[in-house]
Amino acid sequence: MSRKEIRLGDKKFIFALLGLLIIYVWYELKKPQPEDWTITYHHESTEPFGAKAFQELMDPMFDDTIEHEFKTLFELIKEDSVDQNMFILANGIGLSKEETELLLEQVASGRTIFLSAFGYGGKLADTFDLKSEFQDVLGIMPAEEIEKALGGESKRTITLEWSTEKKEFIYPALGATNFFEEIDEDQLEVLATNDEGFPVLIKYENRGQLIMSTMPLSFTNYFSLLEETSAFTEAQLKLIPQDEPILRNQYYHLGRLESSSPLRVLLANASLRWATFILLIGILLFFVFQSKRQQRIIPIVTPLANLTLEFVRTLGRLYYRQSDHANLSKKRVLYWKEFVRTHYNLNTEYLNDDLKDELERKSGKEKTTIDTLVNFVKAIENEQSISDESLLLFEKKLNEFYGIE
Repeated sequence: MSRKEIRLGDKKFIFALLGLLIIYVWYELKKPQPEDWTITYHHESTEPFGAKAFQELMDPMFDDTIEHEFKTLFELIKEDSVDQNMFILANGIGLSKEETELLLEQVASGRTIFLSAFGYGGKLADTFDLKSEFQDVLGIMPAEEIEKALGGESKRTITLEWSTEKKEFIYPALGATNFFEEIDEDQLEVLATNDEGFPVLIKYENRGQLIMSTMPLSFTNYFSLLEETSAFTEAQLKLIPQDEPILRNQYYHLGRLESSSPLRVLLANASLRWATFILLIGILLFFVFQSKRQQRIIPIVTPLANLTLEFVRTLGRLYYRQSDHANLSKKRVLYWKEFVRTHYNLNTEYLNDDLKDELERKSGKEKTTIDTLVNFVKAIENEQSISDESLLLFEKKLNEFYGIE
């Protein structure tokens, strides 16, 4: 077979693959798509449990001053010095001791913090002795069952009592399944209850206010647009001062802001995702069969030297030969802290018991290993000189933590 005939066959294969791909994409885009009931709370999502309609409800109420962030409370308050009212929406909210303290400091300075989640845990729940069980009912229900439940006859009455105002709202039961089992009424004020008398909306005051709800779905597109429930959504928003700027933090449900690259857009749509997979598989098959038909010379490529590793080794030898163990140890401590922040998303400013517990849980290392290593780090940060034995032992503990034999 001539080279010209081979090229012609290759082109026919590519054209056939592209033709099938176009037909498949056209078919997938034309066929009816099932409703996506995934809970996102994202301010640009138009799915039933997204929050684009809720965002459009908020904008005029707060004069379009709403900011969106995807960071922890620690990062926003401690590092970015954010000092404004805040709204957090998530399936579950469990704050650490540091985050809880920072949140309460914001409230004490006159800020309003609005939290809405099915359940609460961590130090925040301990501080206010909150009992709220997170029931992930929607996570195990098929889409057809969710639609039936929302449109069915099972309803719940939510009673809002705020100042002299008392209103009742009829809710599909699926949107009001969670509640606070019991609260400390000496610290907290009940603003709304369900038809069984359990609180679903409570408030803590200290110059500012901390408002906590167990009905996060009330802020989604479905309930923000439903005539009988949208009034309750708006009534909750009126608890937040509307003449002040507000920040909506979406980190506690969505994590950090994800990339909006073209590849992510392709993978977000089911039809385009499968079309992409088919195209990639087709290209892979093309190269597999093409490689069998044509034997090509494989050039010898000299591997690049690992200059980063050589630099670290050279730097380490330099400090060691100069007997500058303290400087070397402190630099190793800095690298270790950066590793912990990057890989485990933990703040290393305070090397306390909370950090040890979180590091043990996330790294999977034994408690004795974590305790010994953290104690070494503390000692090195406070010492002016380090002995040979201490340096070698510290290096050994670091290798145990990194899993290096």
